[in-house]
Amino acid sequence: MTEEYVLVVDDDPAFSQFTRNLLTDKGMRVVVAASKAEGLEAYERERPTCVILDIFLPDGSGVDLIKPMRASSLTIPIIMVSGQSEVDEVVRAMKEGASDYVKKPFQGEELLLKMQMVLDASQAKVELQELRSKVRPEAEYNLLFGMSDRMSKVQAVLDQVAGTDITVLITGESGTGKELVAKAVHKASDRVDDPFIKVNCAALPRELLESELFGFEKGAFTGAHRRKYGRFEMAQNGTIFLDEISEMHMDLQSKLLHVLQEKQFFRIGGEREVKANCRILCATNKNLERMVEEKKFRRDLFYRVNVVNIVVPPLRERKDDIPLLVDYFLNRYCQMYNRVAMKVSPRLMEMFLNYTWQGNVRELENNVKRLIILGNEAQLISEFQRKRENGQYGAIPDDGLAADPAPVPRTRAAADRASSPASTDGEGGNGGEQGSPNLSGKATLKEVSKIAQRIAEKELIEKVLGQTRWNRRKAAEILDISYKALLYKIKDCGLNME
Repeated sequence: MTEEYVLVVDDDPAFSQFTRNLLTDKGMRVVVAASKAEGLEAYERERPTCVILDIFLPDGSGVDLIKPMRASSLTIPIIMVSGQSEVDEVVRAMKEGASDYVKKPFQGEELLLKMQMVLDASQAKVELQELRSKVRPEAEYNLLFGMSDRMSKVQAVLDQVAGTDITVLITGESGTGKELVAKAVHKASDRVDDPFIKVNCAALPRELLESELFGFEKGAFTGAHRRKYGRFEMAQNGTIFLDEISEMHMDLQSKLLHVLQEKQFFRIGGEREVKANCRILCATNKNLERMVEEKKFRRDLFYRVNVVNIVVPPLRERKDDIPLLVDYFLNRYCQMYNRVAMKVSPRLMEMFLNYTWQGNVRELENNVKRLIILGNEAQLISEFQRKRENGQYGAIPDDGLAADPAPVPRTRAAADRASSPASTDGEGGNGGEQGSPNLSGKATLKEVSKIAQRIAEKELIEKVLGQTRWNRRKAAEILDISYKALLYKIKDCGLNME
């Protein structure tokens, strides 16, 4: 048996001495505690590799220690022992996460055998987690930085900051992969062997978020029956990722600022400061600078978290990555849903490439999932066609992260319409009126309506822009559309100030 560091929590001195001698003879280091309080303190101080825990202790049930121990390690072996036949407590212990149970009295060999079994099982779990953490993140890393130049620039910044401990702010629209970037920073850092802890600041109300981040002491408030460890403690020596930091309440922002400045914090109801030895990564899909000006985000905290800003571009600005992403999601979800491997037709891929993906990579992933579940492309194609007819196909989301929209490639059909003689005199035209549709050939009523709508939109936009002397924000208000949508329509209609 390899050398282990064992914590024995038992109030029987004879049993503790017997166990210490037994394990020391086998080359193990042993520390002994006689109560719940001593046991938890020794666990936090010593960080053992195995725990032998008595169910009945002077200050309560040893079962109560399982959760706080499991909070810091999901794989540590915990063996329960007891001289009394309390079935309910044994069942509760196993539900809470105990690895095994031994009834007193027992032979030394019986305990050693149990320890060998739980240690082997724990090692197998660790190796499996390591294998999973190596295989999938490598695939995700390669996928994240794909083929596009924009993501190559992101990768270059990531490689520069990964080996440092500076705070990084990751910004981008929802669904662009900000969490994957955060994980990539962690994986490329010296803290890779320690925890990566994520906190979604938008998912919890202020009071719960505070206890989630910093933990609390027993008796700090009604219902606080035991000490709770916060995420900053769980991330000790590793990385904590604060997602959607823009949603954090102003009171909590001041506490976070203290952690960033002093590298320590108080649990709720605590009197002793706890050191915060972890790297802090933050992410948001909001414009924090604008929130600072609107006094919705602390200026001093903004400067603290924005030491380095990694901007993750939206999918519409890195369309070279779409085929790679589609292949990855097809392979992944065909295996997950036990479906025959499939490919996307050129027609659907063209629609994917020309769509603006307001939900970014997450929206693309969901569409590929639906394709696999439905088993054919017909419904997806019809939905994209309907979005195109409703004007949603090329609409750019107004998220406030950027001032100008990215250029959106038009479909081949749109390009053909733009270059067609619809705005000039032509055979079958309306006597040369500018902007009149050319109805030669087999034109459907729907096509005629779309052309007429486009002409009417162009004329109205041009008129309003003239009235506002090309003040585009004022024009957007008059037209009752978003500023970005107006910029897109100006570009799409080929309008300019000359």
